[in-house]
Amino acid sequence: MNKLLLTVLAASLPLFCADEALPKADTILDHYVEVTGGKAAYEKHHTEVMHGTMEITAQGLKGSMTVYQAEPDKNRVIVELEGIGKIESGSDGAIAWETNPLQGPRLKDGVEKEDALRDASFNSSLLWRKLYAKAETVGTEKVGDHECYKVMLTPKEGKPITHFFDKKSGLLVKTATTRTTQLGDISAEIFADDYKKDGDIIAPHKLTNKFAGQEIQITVQSMEYNVDLPMDRFEPPDDIKALMKKAPAVAKAANVPAAAPASDGGKLTIFMNGKPMASETYSVQKSAGKIEVNGSGNAMMGPIKIDIEQFKVVTNDKFQPVEAAAKAKLGQVQMNVKTEFADGKAKSNIDQGKGPEPKEDAVSADALVVNAQLPMYPWTLLAMRADLKTQDAQQFPIYVIGQAEVPGTVVFKGRESVEFQDKTVELNHLNVSGKTPQGQALSLDFWVDDQRKIIKLAVPSMGVEGYQDGFNRKAPPEAPKSNVSQN
Repeated sequence: MNKLLLTVLAASLPLFCADEALPKADTILDHYVEVTGGKAAYEKHHTEVMHGTMEITAQGLKGSMTVYQAEPDKNRVIVELEGIGKIESGSDGAIAWETNPLQGPRLKDGVEKEDALRDASFNSSLLWRKLYAKAETVGTEKVGDHECYKVMLTPKEGKPITHFFDKKSGLLVKTATTRTTQLGDISAEIFADDYKKDGDIIAPHKLTNKFAGQEIQITVQSMEYNVDLPMDRFEPPDDIKALMKKAPAVAKAANVPAAAPASDGGKLTIFMNGKPMASETYSVQKSAGKIEVNGSGNAMMGPIKIDIEQFKVVTNDKFQPVEAAAKAKLGQVQMNVKTEFADGKAKSNIDQGKGPEPKEDAVSADALVVNAQLPMYPWTLLAMRADLKTQDAQQFPIYVIGQAEVPGTVVFKGRESVEFQDKTVELNHLNVSGKTPQGQALSLDFWVDDQRKIIKLAVPSMGVEGYQDGFNRKAPPEAPKSNVSQN
């Protein structure tokens, strides 16, 4: 039931009248099996092979995806992304593993392992009573054009999963959950669309997974059932077998670039959901009527390693941008942007590995130049520009390099005492709000010292925090644990 990217099934028959009281969860879940093919159709299947494509839309990364599954609890997922290589994961009912060219092999453990083992359950739509400790209908909600019932499934270990079933069709149109990963707990939403019949089962052929500001599109090209699979299809690869013979090892930390010589600058450590995931080193230099912010960094976004070779912004002494450059690698995919600003235009050459392509955007003369996500240090220019003597809203045009300009609103929230691991410091709090070029609402918070250096930052909607070198993150207290009753 919770094969979040792969096995979300759908149907097109009426389920319940809209004016009835909330139906019980077991009624919705059992009816779902019937309208998507019926129990007998599911039980006829013993193996399954899915062929499809995957695209990480923001980065333009595309590749192929093949998923093998067999009863009772075996699976293997193979993804091959352009410029990155092969990413594999699997389970044989006892272990769950993953290997990719950026991080190498690893065995999953704890809640992450339990989630993976549960996901590997074949015909899980029939087995929800076995897989979950509790199921309840918790309300209704509209998803796009669909009026939906919300069914929450609570496993014995791990976070609850909420399914959204269309009231009229019984169609499962959305799944919302929080998953435990190497980067901490990450909330995700999975939307299902483009429903087609494969054999005796109706299934969606388009899945959109949204998490941490990222979007992954999966398009199913074919589904095959009762395929004869070789005996070793679900056997772990040799590097995973080698790990199984060893005691669990401590994962290596990401490489941290050495501090760059500068007249001023700093180093930021970026956390996602409480786990360190990026490091940035930068300098700020003022000379010859110009201000230059220049630096580098690296990050791990799930299986993707990001190397920020350079992100540079040069302005005049009035903070009007003159030029900017961004050089980064997503895996093996090179992403280069060079931009010059003049006469209300940002003229860019953008190279994503296929040669430079020109792009021209209308840009305000005093626009703040930033990147779509990392690095965060270019926001130093905002810290230098914002008025800390008024709490009235201040308007700033913000240019996302290579994309478009959007309006931003900055509010000085006042001076605050900010706690760190070993000290408390009085800092100036700035809040920035607006929308991305894609229309997504975004809010960022910055705490800066009296020299306008960013000491702490936060992007609450993405679970992101950042801390200046010498100001260690103070972890929040753990939430009290509560026993979940099992019905």
